[in-house]
Amino acid sequence: MAESSRSKVGRNKKDIISELPGNIHEKILGILPVHDAVRTSVLSRRWRHSWKMIPHLIFDDQFLGRMKDKFLKGCDSLIIHDYIDQWIPVFSRNSIKQLTLEDFNLGEFTAHHFSSLDLTHLRLIGFWFSYTSASGGFTFLTNLELIDVEISKQCIFNFPVLEKLTLVTCTGLSHTNFRAPNLKCLHQMCDQISLLGFKDPGFEDLGLENLKEFSCGLCYCYVEPSETSNLVKVFRSLHQIEKIYIAIEFIRYLAAGGSPNKLSKPLPYLKTLDISEIIFLELDVISCLLCLIRSAPNLCKLNISAEIYIEFSIYNDRLENYRVEDFEGFSIDRLEIVTFSYFRGLRAELELVKFLLAHAPLLKTMFIHRSKPVKKDVSLMIAEEMLQYTRASSRAQIRYLEQPVAINVFESFSDYYV
Repeated sequence: MAESSRSKVGRNKKDIISELPGNIHEKILGILPVHDAVRTSVLSRRWRHSWKMIPHLIFDDQFLGRMKDKFLKGCDSLIIHDYIDQWIPVFSRNSIKQLTLEDFNLGEFTAHHFSSLDLTHLRLIGFWFSYTSASGGFTFLTNLELIDVEISKQCIFNFPVLEKLTLVTCTGLSHTNFRAPNLKCLHQMCDQISLLGFKDPGFEDLGLENLKEFSCGLCYCYVEPSETSNLVKVFRSLHQIEKIYIAIEFIRYLAAGGSPNKLSKPLPYLKTLDISEIIFLELDVISCLLCLIRSAPNLCKLNISAEIYIEFSIYNDRLENYRVEDFEGFSIDRLEIVTFSYFRGLRAELELVKFLLAHAPLLKTMFIHRSKPVKKDVSLMIAEEMLQYTRASSRAQIRYLEQPVAINVFESFSDYYV
């Protein structure tokens, strides 16, 4: 019997998609949801393992929501551990470099799960981190993010090439169990002073002499009085630092114990200084800010954001007679850009503006964002006063912004500490 024309066409028709190069397969599969990408393995032998070469596997809320009723309700944490263990060899075979895991319900989850991987970037959220020197190591890890992670006291962390470390509400890390000689960037946000690994005695015991960028924020934290300067304690060994970001209550912590006019060992490489949510009614905090500025002879950019949640104005300014102590011959020779957000016109704020204009010979622009509660007549009076200030730079201009300058490096982690 003669074959039908339909049968001939079906037999001779080429599978165009299967004949595409492997890199095109990867791109196509990468666009699909993980669930659909894995299902392509049943199409043919050629497709069986194609999904394993996808460069990014994203298990998002949509995927987990679909699987919840089928899988998660009947699983305890031990089964989930085994389930994740099955993925580790897949990651290893495909040389996965970046891994993010978020789970607040797994309980104990140890670092040996990752020791067989050549990871360069690891992000863990909501884990109990048990690690010992016998469990392997992270030889290639350059970026580590630990968010809401509890670290065992028996942990021994030695990251030979780690360059960036982010800690958000973490416990257990200290100078006794952590070494990262090549660390360049440290971001830390917490709600307890005791969680600051450098609290006692200082950064030199953490081996962070090569640190280039440092960000730290304390939220909703009572700062205890100190007999010695916390500012000196923190920065006495950070002579290579190039960028500093100080957020929320951490400026109060630094101010405790008093601040010298400038540090005995300056910060010659500091180029950018960001101070967020500073209260210009607290003399010790203002002195701390001025000390940092005076200690950075090569400062290029200064970003300041005043506290926005406390209601005060020039009419209840308890520092209305405050004056910045001037030093003959002092100069910030490299400062070019200053931004000042939520400016109210308090005396301490005006004194800071006056001080910067008088001592920055290369200053180009000072951007000022006025806080909304400031009335128009008050703003005009403040602007007229600032026009009278002496300017070391003939090019210096004051420009006013409608919107504040965003300098919060912890914005992407706000869900974990607010």
